[in-house]
Amino acid sequence: MNFIDKALAGFTSGEDFVQKMADIYEYQEVREELANYPTWIRNIITVIDYDTELAMDGLEFKSYRNVIDALTDIGVTTEAQVLIELESDMSQDGIDSCYSKLALNNDYEAFWDKIYLYADKNMKQ
Repeated sequence: MNFIDKALAGFTSGEDFVQKMADIYEYQEVREELANYPTWIRNIITVIDYDTELAMDGLEFKSYRNVIDALTDIGVTTEAQVLIELESDMSQDGIDSCYSKLALNNDYEAFWDKIYLYADKNMKQ
């Protein structure tokens, strides 16, 4: 039983589950097993990775397609739309403009509340 299985068995809320998924950095071997888990769990981990990368490196000149897909599935479409804009303008001005619009930079709590609700909804199914 890995840490994802333990989190699923012992969750108390979506927030608790998402917080436990941040432990993925301590259990890198689990990444090899992610394909065996439902899309909603992979989406949450994708968003955790996105938040971590953004905090460490800022926006980069790269595709965020997997993040856009995860955010869209979760229902955080405003953030996804900003990243879509970035894909059409990968200039420094484009990155600066998009960076200033990101919910993670402007309303961090509301952004994560949506992720927690998404986890709650999927865990109850």
